Amino acid sequence: MHKLEVLLIGGYWPELMMMVLGLLTRAGFTVDVISTNAFFKKNRSIRDYFLAEKNDLFVKIASEKIKKEYTLVVIGDDPTLGKILNSDLSTEEKLALLPVLSEKHFAHIFSKIGLSQAFKRSGVLTPDFRIANDEHELKNAVRELGHPVIIKLDSSSGGKGIFESSGDDGFDNLITNIKTYPVLVQKRIKGVEVSMEAFYQNGNLIHFACSTPEKYKYKFGPTSVRRYIQLSQLDEKVFEDLGLLGRALGADGFVNISSIRSDLDQKLYFFEADMRPNLWVSHPRYFGDDPAKVINRYFSTRKILTPPYPVNAGHPEQILLSHPLRIRLGDLILNRYQVWRHLPENFLYLTLRYRVWAWVTDTMAKRYKRLLPKPYRALVKKHISSIKYSFSSGST
Repeated sequence: MHKLEVLLIGGYWPELMMMVLGLLTRAGFTVDVISTNAFFKKNRSIRDYFLAEKNDLFVKIASEKIKKEYTLVVIGDDPTLGKILNSDLSTEEKLALLPVLSEKHFAHIFSKIGLSQAFKRSGVLTPDFRIANDEHELKNAVRELGHPVIIKLDSSSGGKGIFESSGDDGFDNLITNIKTYPVLVQKRIKGVEVSMEAFYQNGNLIHFACSTPEKYKYKFGPTSVRRYIQLSQLDEKVFEDLGLLGRALGADGFVNISSIRSDLDQKLYFFEADMRPNLWVSHPRYFGDDPAKVINRYFSTRKILTPPYPVNAGHPEQILLSHPLRIRLGDLILNRYQVWRHLPENFLYLTLRYRVWAWVTDTMAKRYKRLLPKPYRALVKKHISSIKYSFSSGST
């Protein structure tokens, strides 16, 4: 087997980048990093580190680095996906960086509208939807679909920019909150949400984890507690659905997938597929199904995933897991859900940097903001928002 080398790109969500770095290192990769954040500068797991705080420098470094043939390129956050997609790089350079197989798959990257269109075009089961380019079209879309509906800004992360309308009461007020168009209008399906963190190569499914969210940080936001189901317990149809989804998206890397198992027909309706990993990417190792080992094995044998999946002996069919970077501080201290067994590397630093520091900054700013001149208040507010966004994003 050739030496495994990976280029990890991002920095807007450092805590997610750290999770992915750990997984890739355990999978046997030598890791180079291009980041907008100095967080990784002294990390010994990284071979080469490039700090690129300015957009033009970031794209320039990326275009130079991909002249080297990496085994894998991983982008660690939605803003970076958007930055590369909308850059002046050539199509060939974008394809070398983005986790898709061809230019025709660019349309669904960081676009909820493009994703729904790709699903529908390829026969992937997805909620009925409409696209609205203005307020008038939005009202018509809701009228056609009928309540309840979910309205989504085309490019958003972490549950932001998502609105639910259950009836005509309050719908006019909801519309006033929507300032950016176009938007995706989806029929809301009643059922149980099912999340999947998958890894694809050349459109083929290599590995995935399956869970049902138990607790959210806020409505439509990231999850803090999940119930994982062993893959050996899943129906073969789930594997078929994910195989079709991978081909539809031209997936060639990590994909963070969300679906609803309908109460009406028990089928899975897919409504999200972010073309990047999420904060839960390493959690399957806690019940005997380490994605790092599977990914390493793929690059040795080129073996893709096919059912039936082997039973993980010594592990329960289902397991309730929390994420230490998402769980409430009180639950963390009290070791709820046995969270202490699943603390990531550098957990203390991550907690101090992104939770405690954010809390201290927020508290101090609120207490002393009246003492600051108005121009400085805006700067402080912007700084607090950036810290909170960095910690709370990463999606589901």
